[in-house]
Amino acid sequence: MVHFRFPIDQLPSALQDFASEMETIVDQVFHKSESKDESGVQTSQNRESCEANFAFTPPMDIYETEMQYNVYMDLPGVKPEAVKIEIQDERLVVSGTRDAAVQGQKLSVHRQERTAGKFSRSLRLPKKLDAEKIEAHFDNGVLHVVLPKQAKPIPRTIEIKTTSV
Repeated sequence: MVHFRFPIDQLPSALQDFASEMETIVDQVFHKSESKDESGVQTSQNRESCEANFAFTPPMDIYETEMQYNVYMDLPGVKPEAVKIEIQDERLVVSGTRDAAVQGQKLSVHRQERTAGKFSRSLRLPKKLDAEKIEAHFDNGVLHVVLPKQAKPIPRTIEIKTTSV
C-alpha cells in the first residue's frame, strides 16, 4: 500500500476516507501490495503473486447517525457465505467472491458486463467505535454493516477520601 508522508489519522475524518481511497487506487494502478514478513519489516510483492488480485470493487455508502455508522455495500449475485468481514489494523475489510452466472458450458459470449471473481473493500475505522458490537446483515444483495459508536463517558464527580496517618 502507498504510504503518505504524514499520518492519515491526523487529517479531518472526511479527508481520511479520501486519503484511504487514494491509497487503494494508487495501489491498484501500480499492481503492488505490501505485507510484513516474520520480522515485521514491510515488503512489497507483485499483486499477481498474492491473493490481492481483485476482479472488482463493489460500491459502498457510509452514513453516520448519533449512535452508529452504517456501511452499505452492493453485492448482487454474491452468496452471504462467500463474504468475509474482518477488522485488521484499525480497518474494516469486506472481501469475498462472486461466481460467474454461467459456468462450465460451451458457449459464445456476445456481451459480458457483469464481473465475477474476487472483491475486496476496506475503510479506516473511527477510533471511538465499539468493535465488540459490530453487526452485519445481508438482504437482497446488499450488505449492511452496523458499526456502533462507544458510549460517551458520563461526567461524574470523584470524592476525595482522606486517610489518617
